[in-house]
Amino acid sequence: MAVKKENKKKSTGKKTFAVIDTKVGSYEKHPFFIKKANEAKALLKAVGLPKKTAKA
Repeated sequence: MAVKKENKKKSTGKKTFAVIDTKVGSYEKHPFFIKKANEAKALLKAVGLPKKTAKA
């Protein structure tokens, strides 16, 4: 089924994926994110990464 010309989105150029505000601080040292990062590191250490990627 073809898309009608009037239904096609017109490209407006680059998309903005994030709005960065200098007033907002960094959450890098927030306890929640530190805990989650440590859990992920422990999981990777215990399980490890696969040797080969899965074939689709």
